[in-house]
Amino acid sequence: MEPTTAAEWHRQGNALVDEGKLDRAITAFRRALRMDDSLSEVHNDLGAVYFQKRWYAEAEECFRKAIERAPDHGVAHANHGAALRALGRIGDSRRAYQRALLLKLRAWLPRFLLRQRKGTGRFPGQGSDADALHLRAMALEDKRDYRGALAAVCEAIARRPDVTDYHVTHARLLVRTGELDAALRAGMTALKLEPGSAGVHATMSGIFHPWREDLAEQAARHAIELDPALALGHANLAAALWGQGRLEEAEQAAKQAIRLSPREVSYRTNLGIILKDLDRLDEVRALYRELTAEAPEHAKVCLDLGTLALEAEGDLGTARAMYRKAQQAADEPRAHMAEALVDFLEHRFEAAWPKYEARKQLSDQRGHHDQFASIPDWDGAPLGEGKLLVYGEQGLGDEVMFASMLHEVKERAVLLCDPRLGALFARSFPALEIVAEPRATQGRRVAALSGIRAKIAAGSLGQRSRRSPADFPRRRGYLVTDPRKVQAWHERLSANNLKVGLSWKGGVQKTGRSRRSVVLSQLEPLLALPGITWVSLQHEDDSADARVLRYPEATRDIDDLASLVGALDLVVSVCNTNVHVAGALGKEVLVMAPFVPEWRYGMTGERMIWYPSARIYRQARYGDWDSVIAGVGARFSNTA
Repeated sequence: MEPTTAAEWHRQGNALVDEGKLDRAITAFRRALRMDDSLSEVHNDLGAVYFQKRWYAEAEECFRKAIERAPDHGVAHANHGAALRALGRIGDSRRAYQRALLLKLRAWLPRFLLRQRKGTGRFPGQGSDADALHLRAMALEDKRDYRGALAAVCEAIARRPDVTDYHVTHARLLVRTGELDAALRAGMTALKLEPGSAGVHATMSGIFHPWREDLAEQAARHAIELDPALALGHANLAAALWGQGRLEEAEQAAKQAIRLSPREVSYRTNLGIILKDLDRLDEVRALYRELTAEAPEHAKVCLDLGTLALEAEGDLGTARAMYRKAQQAADEPRAHMAEALVDFLEHRFEAAWPKYEARKQLSDQRGHHDQFASIPDWDGAPLGEGKLLVYGEQGLGDEVMFASMLHEVKERAVLLCDPRLGALFARSFPALEIVAEPRATQGRRVAALSGIRAKIAAGSLGQRSRRSPADFPRRRGYLVTDPRKVQAWHERLSANNLKVGLSWKGGVQKTGRSRRSVVLSQLEPLLALPGITWVSLQHEDDSADARVLRYPEATRDIDDLASLVGALDLVVSVCNTNVHVAGALGKEVLVMAPFVPEWRYGMTGERMIWYPSARIYRQARYGDWDSVIAGVGARFSNTA
């Protein structure tokens, strides 16, 4: 018998949700609201179904209506926070969570006072409300208090170890703090609790990306097998495939996610990133015109639009404006970091360095910096007999580049670096104590050192010693090779030809591999030049061109790589670690740069401010490698 009242339609809707019949439940809830639009609980329940279907815009509207009709509806406030967060409105989300917590605490207070009168002395959160602890963990996560959030979610798990959502949150927080092995264990626990849940698999895929793209792909595909209509599964599959550089497959997965959830903004912004990396800029521009009209204040839309303006158009003014708009929308650290990179490109170092500190709050970097949180930051004051910890960060190239400032550190210093740099740095900086340690165990290694009084990240040295272009020394190099190894390479490479190192791939997908790499066959005009012996410096070189000599053992250790570079006449490379190594040795290096390169290469000019021996050949427009390769070829023709 068909329901005849709003309450009956509401009950039927909830029964249909329990049966997993979400579309029919939506119809029932809508029928109830047509009869009585004042029912806050129905608005909330309808929003919950929309949220489950990943229709975040519709969910946010329902939760807002529930709150308008019942301002003290704590659950609706919490749900509203989740929807706002999914829409990228982090600041609004945080305020909604705070309101939900306040309402929860108010509800607890009378019960707490009653227990006090009875002499129990127990706070209601102790042993009684794991959900509240989980809610607190998410609120602390939004405030970027990841350690506090971890403590809260661990307590929730201790009380209710069978709740999958707690383990999912635990895994996400562990990724944010850089504890990746523990994150993997937490994720596997969540999957074991609900192996048949497509939603859990899809969510874990998003957590595994980008640090374990293989697991991200596996989890996303499993989610799709369980529920082919789950848009989140397809969206996270697209992200995992993009991270592996499988752009055409990623495009198809992204488009499937959009077909299933056409109103979800983040799915369309992700497609825009994929299309940009496929060099289909007209399609990207059309997509972002739609997104800008639909969601002008969306933080991710602003961020991605700024990046498009920067990388594809070279429009630094628009990029900076969009990054600032993203900052206002969500106070997102990545937006502050992005603006810093624009300043660096223009050599506005004094303005850039303070913004560059936002990198320490990024989810993929914060865990590394947090390992040393117990050591005070160095304020520049003399440390007396104490030691200064200078720790390397980001990639190998960054560690090499930032090492250019170490000669100016006057304190007794300990340099913490990647093991692959240990021998080279020990020879180059004899006044420093070099500690070479893998990233995962650096925190424990530092805790065992004595005399450390203060710390500074290597990239933060620039705030003190590189505040303007005039502060950069014109020296030829600062790294010192092993002369015996260099001589051995001279003998091994004995030839009358010009000996030139070559590399053609740079970075990983998230650091712009698509736009800063070439296919070896594109370098045919160079490989065909007479009188040159080409030597591969490419890490993980899988090419088969017989005109390029290969010594794969030399690219596994940076000291060996530096020795090989030291034996060459010059280097030709895309923007990657080889540029840093050659430049730091004072070796001539011809840099093949994309239209808008990484910040360290600057926006204009032939010379690289960090390495005077580097000469930059820039694309005339996005994706134009032909002009770059022709310029490099002319350099050899002019010296023939």
